[in-house]
Amino acid sequence: MTNAYVVTGTLTSATTVQLDEALPVSDGKVRVVVEATAPSEKPNFRQVVQAIWEAQRLRGHVPPSAEEIQDQIREERESWGD
Repeated sequence: MTNAYVVTGTLTSATTVQLDEALPVSDGKVRVVVEATAPSEKPNFRQVVQAIWEAQRLRGHVPPSAEEIQDQIREERESWGD
């Protein structure tokens, strides 16, 4: 008799499941039974943007000032010529 393992994972395409943890089995053919779990709440736009800003802050990112952006725009426009 073979062992059965119950783990969770994420369906990443129609034919691929990414497991949340490794299984103690060797490579080979297996049988998979899929049972949908409660969907996780996806973050809204504001939550995503705030997470990005926080990650930038933690790694020391300093966004350009309005003056620096205006200088870049002016320099770009001047490079266009007539």
